[in-house]
Amino acid sequence: MRRLLIPVLLAAAAAAGCLTLMPVGSHVQRGVDFTRFRTYDWGPADALPISDERLRENYFFVDDVHGAIDRELDGRGLVRVTAERAELLVHYHAAVGERLEVLSTPARFRDCVGGDCRPTVNAFDAGTLVIDIVDASTQQLVWRGWAEHRLEDMLDDPAVVRRRVQDAVHGVFKSFPLTLNAPRHQAREDAR
Repeated sequence: MRRLLIPVLLAAAAAAGCLTLMPVGSHVQRGVDFTRFRTYDWGPADALPISDERLRENYFFVDDVHGAIDRELDGRGLVRVTAERAELLVHYHAAVGERLEVLSTPARFRDCVGGDCRPTVNAFDAGTLVIDIVDASTQQLVWRGWAEHRLEDMLDDPAVVRRRVQDAVHGVFKSFPLTLNAPRHQAREDAR
């Protein structure tokens, strides 16, 4: 009974909209020795780092993305330094695109006939955050992570923006291939 309860509760929460799954993923460049990296900085802005004006004009979003990425890198022992001294450069891109969600007919109507049995198609805006980590010496991409989430009306609520950005960045960085074992204060001293 207990084994059934957790999946049933998760399914009910997801159906009620209480639990929104956030697809995340990453790519690591083969052959890169991540243990040699100790420092990072933000790279120069790309031509189109944020493609949607709702995100570009939302200062909460921009600040939250920078803060969440800085926390993740700091938590892995990397030290932020000036761009001239950085071994890694960080870039991010944010975009909004329309997605379609197809809701199939509920099981209780499996035997129904006619137009009422058709699946429902809903369009919604999804925000995609892509984080790039570049080797500063070669200017080659060494790691890319991404997350996608429904935007809905979250951009009007700074607390929701912060929570979703933090969740997205944390989820993306779970696959980042570097965590330094040196205590942070020692890594900071070595970087100076």
